[in-house]
Amino acid sequence: MKVSVKDREGFFKELEVEVEGDVVKSTLDDVYRYLKESVQVEGFRRGQAPLWIIKARYKDRIEEEVGKKVADKTLKLAIEESKLEPVADIYLEHIKLEEDIPRLRYRVSFEVPPEFELKEIEGIEVEVPKIEFSEKLVKDRIEELREEHAIWEPVEREIKDGDMVSIEYHIKDTESGETVSGDTSGIVGQGMFREEIDKALVGKREGDQMNFEDLPLYDTSGEQVGKAEVSIVIKGVKEKVLPEVGDDFAKETGLAENWHELEEKIREEVKESIDRLKRSALEEAVVKKLVELHNIGVPQTLLSREVSQLVQLRVSQLSQYGIDTRYLDYRAMAQELLPQAAFNIKIRYVLEKYAKEKGIEVKDEEIQKKYEEISKQYGKSPEELKDIKGIIRQDILREKALNDIIKKVFVKEVEEKKDEGTV
Repeated sequence: MKVSVKDREGFFKELEVEVEGDVVKSTLDDVYRYLKESVQVEGFRRGQAPLWIIKARYKDRIEEEVGKKVADKTLKLAIEESKLEPVADIYLEHIKLEEDIPRLRYRVSFEVPPEFELKEIEGIEVEVPKIEFSEKLVKDRIEELREEHAIWEPVEREIKDGDMVSIEYHIKDTESGETVSGDTSGIVGQGMFREEIDKALVGKREGDQMNFEDLPLYDTSGEQVGKAEVSIVIKGVKEKVLPEVGDDFAKETGLAENWHELEEKIREEVKESIDRLKRSALEEAVVKKLVELHNIGVPQTLLSREVSQLVQLRVSQLSQYGIDTRYLDYRAMAQELLPQAAFNIKIRYVLEKYAKEKGIEVKDEEIQKKYEEISKQYGKSPEELKDIKGIIRQDILREKALNDIIKKVFVKEVEEKKDEGTV
């Protein structure tokens, strides 16, 4: 087997592979045999057509099938010989079969990880907000609790951001003519409706109708897949009402019998959470600093995959609100999540490189412990999680690398800036 590598634009590499001998001959024989037994050639019974007719009539198909099968058998070894590491999809671009020899040449392309030097990390300074117990934190937690127990009450007024709106929709695909009708609801101004619909809802009232012509439809990768005519009737408008603090609210939470008791519990909860808040702020500051220090490019195929995963997560969250996710603006959502996707990839590269250079390893017992934690959290057995063993190992590796880095940085606590006008 002969393997040659060529550089392409960005992080793409081209791999040219030449294979000849038994692996090509045996694959050819398998394809010949399959076609001879399965295809129907006019004038011959199935399986009785001469091989030379099969070869002539199905030349392109034979080349494609043999190329794919030989590539499946040899590509892994070819990549190992090239000492390259594909980061995502591998594209089979060209196949050339010489049956008489027999010899096959095929070409694939893929992206590889960025090359970068790890910066000196020990002693770098990171700024974190100074977090100490304060009554403000208590008030913030009380507001969070009120939000968790908020109720939605109908209102008769114009719609504004933050309102929950119920709609009846009728959608017609302009190409296929397919129609879909249904009911859904969402909160205006929070990306639960498409941007065009979200903006149009503001100022409308219950009973109003809105029509949209040639509304573009996108798939989860942000590619336009068609257009639709959309008709919407507003069925109801509700505003969020927060409960008033007091004994009734305390009882409603199920945490205490009166307000004084609940407030003291919240105060103790906040005190106990200070260390967690500090750790979270520190980790956030360190990973942000690491990405800033390392000017790393991001392979586009990997970026697309990461964006797609983030979009699917967002869609899953929106579906829990009862949103019909088929007609979300996936392109806008993908654009919004693009910076986060790039950040996620960059920090993974930095932490993995640090772990490799520092000889950080993951022990089997650490993986087993993580298995048990995940199985309890999601109600799955460790056996059901075996397919994500590699992912779990990498997660633990990056976590250990981050912990090691945090020990070596200089942490500077800074007072949080007060909003203008705050006394």
